[in-house]
Amino acid sequence: LSISSSGCAGARWSRHRREEYGTWRTAGIFEMTPTMALTAAALLACLAASVDGFSTPALVSFSKAPSLSRFASAAAGRPNVLAPLSLGQPCARRARFSPAMSADAAAATQPAASPFAGKKALIFTWFYAQPKEIELVKRIYKRKGFDEVVVQESIVKEIATPRGWYKTYIKFAKGDGPSEELRQLLGREYDVVHCMSGGFLNLGLVLSVRHLIPLRFKYVVMDSTPILPQPKSFVRFARAYMQEHGLSFVNKVVPEPVHTGYQSLRWQVGAIWVRGKHKFQAKFSKNQTRKLGEMPADVIQEMDSWTRWATHTVMMDRYDEMCQSTINLVFQTQGLKAAVFLYNPKDPFINPDDVARCVSDCKASGVPVEELRVENKHIETLFRKPNILFNALSGLVEKEEKAEISA
Repeated sequence: LSISSSGCAGARWSRHRREEYGTWRTAGIFEMTPTMALTAAALLACLAASVDGFSTPALVSFSKAPSLSRFASAAAGRPNVLAPLSLGQPCARRARFSPAMSADAAAATQPAASPFAGKKALIFTWFYAQPKEIELVKRIYKRKGFDEVVVQESIVKEIATPRGWYKTYIKFAKGDGPSEELRQLLGREYDVVHCMSGGFLNLGLVLSVRHLIPLRFKYVVMDSTPILPQPKSFVRFARAYMQEHGLSFVNKVVPEPVHTGYQSLRWQVGAIWVRGKHKFQAKFSKNQTRKLGEMPADVIQEMDSWTRWATHTVMMDRYDEMCQSTINLVFQTQGLKAAVFLYNPKDPFINPDDVARCVSDCKASGVPVEELRVENKHIETLFRKPNILFNALSGLVEKEEKAEISA
């Protein structure tokens, strides 16, 4: 500030006293006034105070004292803390001011390795999941450290009706190229299987053809699910969906019991059609084996047994038996070490009694359960607060590693 003020004062003075001080402009070069010359001399003295660079104490002294004699005495009387350093050595300058740190402390400051490094995850999506949303789920898992993330889409037509179950079974069982790739993709061991909403039914269908797709996993995440294979569960889901998407008038016009009765009738008609079609092909169609992809005889027999059971259960309105079978398939999977239930107790898409039933049956199967009750909407926790889930999974992984070390 003293430099600037002196220079400006000298410049103003030179305008009025040009003749007295003899200030001239020659060849485009502005010659300094005496005040400005004194300022320049002060700057040169500041540079001379430190051999290799500016000295912080010298600058502080100069900023407080505009006179050259006071600055020179202050610069000479104070130690130059930066004398060994030169302006051409920025790394050395930074190192001088960096705190001393041991090798162990330096290692501790490095970001910790992800507990999910080398892990694989399989996600069964919710109904009507969009491609961008699926990619977002993959990115979330990748950011948490998972090496491989596989997403299996849950299509309503293939999961929500008996006719869809039959088509899905054939898709899994056929021996063509796409089906073979699907079997290889799903028929492996994963560290985490994440079921989002209707994805629980998708997982149940895959496990129902375990003789074709030997899916194995250590941890299962029940995210805003289960939606059990029964009409009232789908009616509850459908009515909550219409309520949130501007179709609430349908819920007012059609009472829930009427809606449930219609859905039950629709399932029964579909089951009768599937059963009749399968029987007809088994008896009269010479090309049944070819239509089913040249499947082996034992596979066709297994499929025939499952089709008869599923359609008969629906026609006789024995949905509780079907629900229990699906629950057992999931929570009695060999190698399952723990289950995480992530849900909002006030979620209108799922029935809290169904969640409690699954938790109870899971514990009865000897599988540890961790319940995470949240306030987010249906399946939104993974996108809004993913650490709630991944912190729980991290704890389970650490327990597993400690158990392996102690063993």
